[in-house]
Amino acid sequence: MSDAGHAARRGEYSPASYLENRLTGACIAGDISPPEMAVRAARQALSRAAADPARIGLVLHATIYTQGPEMWLPGPYIQREIVGTSAPAFEIRLGCNGVFAALEIAAGHLAVTAADQTVLVTTAENLGSPLIDRWNSAPGFILGDAGSALLLDRDDGFARLRAVGSAAVPEMEPLYRGGEPLYPPLVREGRTIDMRERAEYFRDNVMSLTDAAELRTRARLDLIERTLDEADRKLVDMTRVVCGNSAAYMVQQDLLEPLGIAMERTTWQFGRGIGHTGASDQLLSLNHLLVTGQLAAGDHLLLFSGAPATMSCAVLEILDVPAWARA
Repeated sequence: MSDAGHAARRGEYSPASYLENRLTGACIAGDISPPEMAVRAARQALSRAAADPARIGLVLHATIYTQGPEMWLPGPYIQREIVGTSAPAFEIRLGCNGVFAALEIAAGHLAVTAADQTVLVTTAENLGSPLIDRWNSAPGFILGDAGSALLLDRDDGFARLRAVGSAAVPEMEPLYRGGEPLYPPLVREGRTIDMRERAEYFRDNVMSLTDAAELRTRARLDLIERTLDEADRKLVDMTRVVCGNSAAYMVQQDLLEPLGIAMERTTWQFGRGIGHTGASDQLLSLNHLLVTGQLAAGDHLLLFSGAPATMSCAVLEILDVPAWARA
């Protein structure tokens, strides 16, 4: 774990951003690769569930950044280490929404496959690259490293996925591309990844950030309303809102004000100390709520994630607090 205040005093993190964002730290993985982190998380999930890896019929691995050697796929590595059968393994690239995409794919897969099959979902990132400034490269974020995993099947677990969905906001696609060419990728030439620069290009050449925020807010509210309707629940029924790990002002603008909820109903307080970990944010927060005794049977959670051009939402119902969370 790296302390944001110490980073600001060392000159690694903008003091102005430190004060504005109110983020306190980021998880640092060191030299372990993302697929190895995913394998560790998968083994923990299997152990907690006392599940047989031979029942896994599909492996879904969500990623946002480099996982290992060029032209190499992390999914089969995780499959070989964990499953070792002929079950396919797919990589999902949908930014920090990757786990939600995996949930949608898993739900469809489980609806048409053998009743005893399980889907393994993993995600992991190590963003300690010389091409990424984890403290300053993305406005409103500091970047953390993490791996996480979950198992889905049609049997009774500790939670039920009541609804999951995504929505595209195609007008926002250029936000994370900026003015960079599609080919050749500038990162191959050793250029650092600067999301602030891309956002400034978008603001100056595509649309104002105010207009972009309004566009995303409308899409976000529509998606949340649709997902709640599919779950046959209302916002007032949600015990907690599980959000991505971003600056306080972003959570305020994106969720608190549009939904009319208080920060205390979100998981921001936990997430502010671990950094934005790619697609792991919501799974880490779910784990935190469970192991700290903040959930009980009958509680409902609204999970939300928003990449620039795609946003995703899910509703979970807690059926029981598992024994591993009560230990």
